[in-house]
Parts: sequence; structure tokens; C-alpha cells
Amino acid sequence: MSVELDPQGLGLGHGDHVCGFYYGPEERDAMLLPFLREGLLNGDKCVAVVDSTRPGELMLTIEGTEAAVASGQLELYDSDETYLRTGSFDPDLTIDFWESRAKELMEEDEFDFIRLLGELSWLDRSDTPRAAIVRYESWADQFVSRYPMTILCLYDLRRLGSSIMVDLLRTHPKLLMGGLLLENPHHIASDDYSAA
Repeated sequence: MSVELDPQGLGLGHGDHVCGFYYGPEERDAMLLPFLREGLLNGDKCVAVVDSTRPGELMLTIEGTEAAVASGQLELYDSDETYLRTGSFDPDLTIDFWESRAKELMEEDEFDFIRLLGELSWLDRSDTPRAAIVRYESWADQFVSRYPMTILCLYDLRRLGSSIMVDLLRTHPKLLMGGLLLENPHHIASDDYSAA
């Protein structure tokens, strides 16, 4: 089943863990920008980790971003501050980052809904084992159900190998491709899947 995207937003809701596949900056922005714009307009907390663009460049493309950052509604990070903060990807450290941030947001009780965005285009620059990505994405699959949130994971198809692509299909219940939000028939529940 596919749903055409609302040009004003992606129409994602509570518990959605979506994998967005893109080719290059224009397709990335066609997913990333509506996701964040819609969140800011709805009064959602938005936390975004970008890699193929810098947080400062992203701020210039979304109206009201500076005010949203100043107010705390929007947090922008790059991959070196999160996924690669030790120089390589450690799924446990990244999981700790997201778990801690989600708990803090729940304790702050300022926002009713959270949008998390993670761009993982750094994969081609690292020696990250497939099992580490599967562990992280499988964790995210159950993490999103524990909080009032949605997660959008962005992957540049130009930078992926075929084996990791299969893993990404199996660890995301929904896919965002070519302007369509798709239910993913290849998804396997996190308890039932591990990288070979």
C-alpha cells in the first residue's frame, strides 16, 4: 500500500519508524525539510542529526529555524557529535544518546510529540559492521513505540552496499521512496531479526 505525500508534510504519526532512501541532496531535502517544517508548525520537538549537510546550512533552508533553535524546539547535530563521536560508530553509545535525550524530553514535559531524524550517509566513510547497524535499527524499531514520537532514518542510496540495503529493508516498517510512503512488506520484527 502506498500513500502520496502531502506536499506540506509527510503525514507520519506516533510509532512510525521510517527509512527514507534518497539519491543526492535534492531528494534528501524533499524528505528532511517537510518532516522538520511540519514538526515546527505543529509545535513538536524536533531533534535532527545530519551528515551530508551541516546544521548551519540546514538552518538557512527552514523559515523560523533560528527561533526554533533558540527556544529549544529544534535541536540540530552533526554525525560527529552523535553517531561518530568516538571516531567510529558504536551502536550502544548511539542508543544511549537517543534513550537519554528521550527521557530528558519526557521529564521536561514541554512537548506532546517528538520527531527524530537521523541521516546515516556517513556509512561509506566508516568500517561499521552490518551487525552494528542492524542492532541500532532493530532497537529503534521498538524504541519509537515507547514514546510519543516518530523516527525518520535517511540513507543515501549512492553510498549503500546491497547487503546493508537488505538489512535496512528488514528493520523498518515503513519506507519513503520517490515521494511515496510505503508499508514495508519486507519488515521483520526486531526480536526476530539479526544480521547474518
